[in-house]
Amino acid sequence: MRTLLILATELVAVSHLSFSIVLFIYARRSVAFKAQAWILMLIALIFGASLALSVIYSVPADLGILNPYMLIFLLVTSFLLSINPLGMVMPGYLQVGRMVRYASPAIVVVSLYVLGLLAGSEVVRVGELSDLPEVFLSSDIILRICALLLSFGYIVNIIFVPHLRLRRKSLPKNIVTYAMLLGIVQLMFVVCTIRFSLPLLIVYEILFASVSVMLCGCIIKPLMQAQPYPEIRKVDVPPTNEEISVLEEEDFNEANLFRFERVEYVMQHEKPYVSPDFNRDRLCRLSGFNRHLLLQTVRSQGYNDVHDYISRYRVKELRSLIAAGVITDLRQHDRVGFRTLKTAALAFERYEHTTLAAFLAAAVGEQAVALRPEAGEAWSADDEGNEGGGPARTADREYSK
Repeated sequence: MRTLLILATELVAVSHLSFSIVLFIYARRSVAFKAQAWILMLIALIFGASLALSVIYSVPADLGILNPYMLIFLLVTSFLLSINPLGMVMPGYLQVGRMVRYASPAIVVVSLYVLGLLAGSEVVRVGELSDLPEVFLSSDIILRICALLLSFGYIVNIIFVPHLRLRRKSLPKNIVTYAMLLGIVQLMFVVCTIRFSLPLLIVYEILFASVSVMLCGCIIKPLMQAQPYPEIRKVDVPPTNEEISVLEEEDFNEANLFRFERVEYVMQHEKPYVSPDFNRDRLCRLSGFNRHLLLQTVRSQGYNDVHDYISRYRVKELRSLIAAGVITDLRQHDRVGFRTLKTAALAFERYEHTTLAAFLAAAVGEQAVALRPEAGEAWSADDEGNEGGGPARTADREYSK
């Protein structure tokens, strides 16, 4: 059990240290990541110190009720975690003066307890709940109860502070979910502190690391989505088999590029992707490559897989037809090979970073402006009401369905 505790503590310390380093790098471009970077770094240092103590000293299977060291650990981590969700959406709020005032009750309680220990105050051990009434009025126990109540207050803030501070704004779903999960996990630590349980402490550390991984995934996801996809380059003449064969022996990367140009030529000149039945196997037959080589080829140019590559062409064609006024209704998505509107909308938003309905509405609106009569010609009431808005609103309704 001691080995499992060491491994779980190491998992929390290493994961938070790694995440904090990544966020410190991002913080060089945006201050929004600085708060999370410092909070994760402090948590990594706290669990790193705990890891060192766990290795040097053997953790007893029973630390009793309201262990003072567990309470201090709980209080510090609860304070740090309570400002974490707020820092994700209000980075400018986490200023030193404001945070010191927020932490002042915890600072007072911990300071009084430490000063008492330095003055020679005896630490009261409470083994069972039945022993608590006998020592309930001692200063030691009173300070422990204050630390427990403060920790519980910080945990309540983990869940509710983002809602209170931003009640007039819509919160990202990932922030709300993260705050809820983090509060629930931290409540497990409260239970473990009130009545120590080594298995529960190990489960808490594993879940805590998992929630932090979720947080970093939510932070990094928008950055990943902003990464540009490979540009589609026009190919007029496909490379020959002889050219590819020669390059396979001389330059592996160059050979992949030549194979990719062969695939690009097929996609650009034959446009097989406009058929809903077009798939990887048909692309293999048209290009003359087997599945392994085709996957290797598209991945060498930055695509995840063949489906990703085909979807890129379908989105490009869809965008072109909308801009040209050929497609004016979302229900025409099958003209570029998409089987369902949902698939088309998701793919379009992934590659173009805007919704399909919004792009169609803007394109239809521009076309309506371009078709407007010259100044001096009268518009009817019906024309004025439908100017640029009718088809666009229809598109939005179709997309919402």
